Amino acid sequence: WTLTEWLRIKERMKMMDVWLAMFSDPSKAKFAPELSFSYDRGGGSSQFHLGTTTDFTSDKQDYEDHHLREGGRLQFWFTNLVTSSTGLRTLDVDLGLEGTFSNRFMDDNQTLASPDGAQTFVTDTDKLQMAGLNFRIFGANVQDSMLVGKVGKFNRSSGFTAVPWQSMSGTYYGGEMALYFLRILGAEGHYYSLKPDTKEGEKGSGTQLDYGGFLEFYNIRLGYTVYEQDWSFSSEDLRLDSKEKGQSYFLRLYF
Repeated sequence: WTLTEWLRIKERMKMMDVWLAMFSDPSKAKFAPELSFSYDRGGGSSQFHLGTTTDFTSDKQDYEDHHLREGGRLQFWFTNLVTSSTGLRTLDVDLGLEGTFSNRFMDDNQTLASPDGAQTFVTDTDKLQMAGLNFRIFGANVQDSMLVGKVGKFNRSSGFTAVPWQSMSGTYYGGEMALYFLRILGAEGHYYSLKPDTKEGEKGSGTQLDYGGFLEFYNIRLGYTVYEQDWSFSSEDLRLDSKEKGQSYFLRLYF
């Protein structure tokens, strides 16, 4: 017996373990549906820029006021659905469903007058609802570092009266990510790009972004979020841009 022979035996045992891992049947993953619900509440500032489409920079009028904000999100994941039903080893790609709502309440009703003084618009409560599909392309479960793609439909009541953009609907796509630094500490973010359905002569677009940190204990997550929501619409000779930004706190439960 020599040290060299012992090292050779050890290397052969290592190769045998690799061979067994490659050709042995793995334990079948179980279908493990996941459900989460979160609610957030906060506040910030709303800015409105109203002007003409011909020379928006020089003709626009600016308005700003404080608002309160609340929102909620419901997610359901079909975790391990493909693997459990077929027995095939697949990448960590899971399908999920999502529904969200977001409401903005102005402290005072905002009255926006067009540059020529011919039209006056009033804004109050902005309501946004979204529903769609999620695709988790990285991460084993909802309480893991993960990367998610999103696509779906939205409806919005802008809070403005007697304008083409008073209510609208359209499609969205976006993403979500979460990163754990410790077992109880992490960061997360969400991004949505919203495209309203418009008529001839109209243009519209919107984005929504929120990011922040969280503390997690068992199936409860507490977090702080910074959010931004931007919209831009133009119809005939008028253009309206709005921007919301602020901070909120959220509570999320996992089941």
